[in-house]
Amino acid sequence: MSINSDILKGNIMKTRTAIMIAFISAVFATTTAVYAQNQPANPGQDPSLVKDFTLEENGWRITDYRPYVTALRDLEKLNKQYAENVLKLAIDEYAAGIDILEDMDSEVAQIIQTNKEKLNMSEHWYWQEIDRRNAEIRQISYKKREAKLKAVTYLTKAINDSDEVKNVELRNEPKFITFMSRLYQAYVATQYDIQNFRPCVPILERYINLSDKNRKDVWAYRYLASCYGFMEKEMERYKNYAAEDEVMRCRNKKNRNMLIVAELTYGVDSPHYKKMQEIVQRDERRSERLNDFR
Repeated sequence: MSINSDILKGNIMKTRTAIMIAFISAVFATTTAVYAQNQPANPGQDPSLVKDFTLEENGWRITDYRPYVTALRDLEKLNKQYAENVLKLAIDEYAAGIDILEDMDSEVAQIIQTNKEKLNMSEHWYWQEIDRRNAEIRQISYKKREAKLKAVTYLTKAINDSDEVKNVELRNEPKFITFMSRLYQAYVATQYDIQNFRPCVPILERYINLSDKNRKDVWAYRYLASCYGFMEKEMERYKNYAAEDEVMRCRNKKNRNMLIVAELTYGVDSPHYKKMQEIVQRDERRSERLNDFR
């Protein structure tokens, strides 16, 4: 009985082992078939492989490469695709700034219209009307300044982004020059309106050097003359902290730009230009007398 029992147990174990082997084989075969069905015909076209190894060059895996040396980083910025992506960011920042300014214009127009339609029946004295008008002016001035400060933030970002466009081909394209001209115009006009004159000067000089058309834009020289005039007066006010040659430089720049404004607007042979020449000459003589006295 013990021998037959051992034989029976052995047969049961063999049967269980055979069943287990058959089950594992079936699972393996099914898994292999499913895996094979999900694989592309050409392993080289596997999207995961493309994702991981697209940025390879001569065997180098450069997906996460970032240049440490500044010169190499600047070299990569010459790539046109990189430049176009950066330009898109600059355009978005510019558009955001312009949207703020346009919304401001709409709000101010609405305030003016609303105030115009008010009857103001409670006003009995003239000084009450004056107070109301002054309050309206303050409200509009606050709206404008608040909006322009926000817009300048976006316009400054747009200029900083556009400075990263190093690709020469893209920078020479008419669409780039046109965009930069519009960007510089918006920046200068907005900064000037909030009486932030100094940052306008380098941007105006950039604007003038962008194209022949900009070199003949009288408004660029109007803004430059005013900005240099402000800087001159500011230095004279704090003359203990400003070098005399800096004061003279600003004065000469102011006078030169005033002459250009007269030339572009009226012509060199016009009485307007001659009048401006007289004003400039008096200013120059005043500077010489002050220098002689000192």
